[in-house]
Amino acid sequence: MLSYLSNSIFNMPRQKSKKKLTSKTIQANEEKKTTPRTAKIVLFVFGVGPLILMCLFLSSNGFFNSP
Repeated sequence: MLSYLSNSIFNMPRQKSKKKLTSKTIQANEEKKTTPRTAKIVLFVFGVGPLILMCLFLSSNGFFNSP
């Protein structure tokens, strides 16, 4: 049965799809591009942001005060 399925799949004629690029796909690709400015903002928010929040939390709990 497995050989029958594989033979029927591989013996099927292959059709080449001819797709033309439309303006919608080109515009969608342009919107998804990452600019250096947005990359810097994301790195700052997710990289430096948590460090600042941790320092604020520790200082509010008196972690940096000497005993």
